[in-house]
Amino acid sequence: MITEQAGTHSNMTIDKEQAASVSFNDGKTIRIAPKARLGGKGSIKLFGAAGVVIAAALTLGIMPRIAQSQELDRTHQERLDTIPEVTTALPTPASAERTLTLPGNVEAVLETPIYARSNGYIRARHADIGDRVKAGQVLADVETPEVDESLHEAEAQVLTSIATRAQSVAGLDRARADVDKARADLAQARATLTERESDEKFALSTYKRYAVLVQQGAVSLQDGDEKETRYKTAQAATLAAKERVQAATSELAAAQARIKAEEANVHLSDANVMAARAHEKRSGVEQSFRTVTAPFAGIITERNIDPGSLVSSGSENSKTALYRLAKVDIVKVFVDVPQYAAPGVRTGQKVEVKLKEFPTQTFTGTVARTSVALDPTARTLRTEIHIANKDERLAPGMYADALIKVPRTVKTFLVPSNSIIVRADGPKIAIVDGGGKIRDRHVTIGADLGSETEVIGGLQGNEKIVINPTDTLTDGKKVTLAMSPAQTQDH
Repeated sequence: MITEQAGTHSNMTIDKEQAASVSFNDGKTIRIAPKARLGGKGSIKLFGAAGVVIAAALTLGIMPRIAQSQELDRTHQERLDTIPEVTTALPTPASAERTLTLPGNVEAVLETPIYARSNGYIRARHADIGDRVKAGQVLADVETPEVDESLHEAEAQVLTSIATRAQSVAGLDRARADVDKARADLAQARATLTERESDEKFALSTYKRYAVLVQQGAVSLQDGDEKETRYKTAQAATLAAKERVQAATSELAAAQARIKAEEANVHLSDANVMAARAHEKRSGVEQSFRTVTAPFAGIITERNIDPGSLVSSGSENSKTALYRLAKVDIVKVFVDVPQYAAPGVRTGQKVEVKLKEFPTQTFTGTVARTSVALDPTARTLRTEIHIANKDERLAPGMYADALIKVPRTVKTFLVPSNSIIVRADGPKIAIVDGGGKIRDRHVTIGADLGSETEVIGGLQGNEKIVINPTDTLTDGKKVTLAMSPAQTQDH
């Protein structure tokens, strides 16, 4: 058996005893059946006929396909052999400061709703939306009949408490007088007791002498009995004097107890007077709330009352504010500074603020304060910026852009954004080394600035960065550098 392969396009098989066949890539096959048991010249004729068929097949199908394949192989090899041309650029060192453009809303530096402090009806209002008011200026008058009656009641309670206290003081004075009298009575009783004890002693000694004289017969028995009777009378008087001293002592103790009770009554009366006066003062303060005043100078931005409107005291959500007052000579803008720039924000730092409504004007603000702590969810620093607004051009509710300059903490380069290669193993940049070969360089990306991107790690600053690299630029591939526009004009 003889087998021949023509390139990759056809196969030919000849079996001397059976048949000759030619197969093509498109699935066509030519078979030549030999005559049975040919020999000699018959075989030669057979092979001659097969050769003619094979030559025709090669001419009609195989040769064009072989030529096409060779052309493709040649083109592919030329592409492999051709050194690609790339455009490069050097990284640009970033400035020492970065300017952040952060969105924010303009707000009044002071803004508050004003609620009624007393229940009643609006008798008159003296301010409306857009009015500029001063601190302490009357905004509305409220009729408060319940508060008025409460004040009258409190005043009456004060008078009653004062009268009760006067009675308590009078009782205390009486108790003190009773104590003084009891002390005097006690002193008199003690003096009387001393006198009676002296009389008893003298009467005893006299009785004893007369008793001896009676026994001796010097005096009469009647004189002795008289002296004995006098002694017993003096003894009884002494006992009565002692009882009087005890009674006076008890009376003094009772009088002193009455003083303590009356003092307690006076203290209670004082407390009642203080409570009544506090009630009176509170009612007076509530009555003063009939006049609604402005807590600070500003502009009325909201008004929700008319004469006759029923108002309730308090500031709950269910209550409706009478007015809303805003101070707009200074406005504030809140912005959220990203974590990477937060360390560069300082109180007192100047900030530029721009609004689309004033495209040719830039407002200068100052960082008034920061939240110090970052928002754990957004990882941002809440920053408050104050802007002078004497002409009141900035209105609360406007949208603004704040331009904050913060220092860079690391050496940063700017590269074209289309030079960044993003892969699963991280961002890369293709650079051309001194030998004209591609080298992949892993880098750390910073902020995306649109046409440029910050690179905060991985570059020295003298690298030739390939702009818009293709997938065929693999690491180690030889490349040539495209000429710059200036070089092209020279040529």
